Amino acid sequence: MGKPKTQTSTIGHNDKNNLSFFMKNLLKLLSLFIVLFFSNSCIAQVTQKGIHSKSLDIKALIDSLTKSIEKHYIFPEKAVQMNKYLREQYKKGVYDSIKEPNLLAYQLIEDIRKVCYDSHFNIFYQDLVPNENLKEQDDAIKQQKAYEIESNFKFKKLEILPGNIGYIQFNEFSGNIKAAKPTLTAAMTFLKNSKALIIDLRYNGGGDPFMVKQVESYFFKDRVHMQDMVSTFSKDTMSLYTDPTSTDGLFLSMPIYILTSKNTFSGAEDFSYTMQTLKRATVVGETTGGGAHPAIPFPIGQGFLARIPFARPINPITLMNWEGVGVIPNISVIASKALAKAQETIYQDLFTKSKTEKEKRIIQWAINDLVAKTNPPKLNREELGKYTGTFVGGINFYVENGNILCKNPERGGTNIFKLQPVTEGVFLLDENVQIQFVKDSQGKYSSLHMLWIDGNLTSKLRK
Repeated sequence: MGKPKTQTSTIGHNDKNNLSFFMKNLLKLLSLFIVLFFSNSCIAQVTQKGIHSKSLDIKALIDSLTKSIEKHYIFPEKAVQMNKYLREQYKKGVYDSIKEPNLLAYQLIEDIRKVCYDSHFNIFYQDLVPNENLKEQDDAIKQQKAYEIESNFKFKKLEILPGNIGYIQFNEFSGNIKAAKPTLTAAMTFLKNSKALIIDLRYNGGGDPFMVKQVESYFFKDRVHMQDMVSTFSKDTMSLYTDPTSTDGLFLSMPIYILTSKNTFSGAEDFSYTMQTLKRATVVGETTGGGAHPAIPFPIGQGFLARIPFARPINPITLMNWEGVGVIPNISVIASKALAKAQETIYQDLFTKSKTEKEKRIIQWAINDLVAKTNPPKLNREELGKYTGTFVGGINFYVENGNILCKNPERGGTNIFKLQPVTEGVFLLDENVQIQFVKDSQGKYSSLHMLWIDGNLTSKLRK
């Protein structure tokens, strides 16, 4: 391929002659194709073709597949190698004895992967054809859109963790950007006052690259070059930028931490890789799946579809992407512990940067809360007994069934709280207060400090 012309675009550009317009509509066509062929709402709207009753024309299938690979696969030299191997396998009669279409599809993709493993490349068989009733097709599309709304565009969780740490989990970058944007904007508004933000992509399998850029736009004050895209559909290179004008005036400047797993894939990797490369985010978790190349299902006849990668992203800093490698985290940890590790890292950083004792106590409260919930020490009855007794105000601590309990008149008198151990002499009391028992000169716990979630500190003597 010769050096492509460069044509830049910004999210939301309205110029129909611009390459971004072409690519965006291409992706819309892909979404439509998927809805018509694969969505649950559409399965009822299609009719059986009955190809099982016919013998497969293997030669015609191989010819069609190799033509599609030659025309559309993003690496022409690899396409030549794939096609050569497929034809050799056909001449050897490898496919002749395979009568079941799904098994044939499996064998074809396995042979392709022996030459070049591309995680988005796949071949599958659908014994279905679209119903020609346009009304039913429109209904199927409406049902799919309704499902996206009902699933909240895959936004799953939003909260403020102790220490004023924002947390958001979403499991897909929705292609329905216009409909999803109010939800996204509301989420970002909720999180904008956080000291740090954790974005959980451990269950995110990807989605629309334009939604990726929309989300990224909230974290950059100025227009930033995020990615170039080379495609077999055009000689031009499309450049993707953040667009500060698309965020309704919101700009989130806090440190970003992205959680990943081995199941983080495609568009979620795009987001993680780009944010990491620009040093705008710290990635915590596992190395991701390694799928960078956008792909479209191309019909190759007889009910078979070849999902062929037709484009590849190029990071303007690394001049590479994450295909076959994945996004390598800055902090490696198993996925199940990634959230706690991110919190721990954030709290350590905030504690170091704290300017007042009250600020330090607020962060210490959050650290204690995290330890108690993730890695609490185990104390025996004898150890717990050192903290029993009544303190000023009538707060009484006693051991029962291997736990240290507290009867607190300040919370109604009849309420019993089970203390959660943090470390020696430190316990969680309730959602607002932590207890630190204090030793006197004789080594006895003769007083306690009450550490409040807002950083205030009060003390009480033992009676």
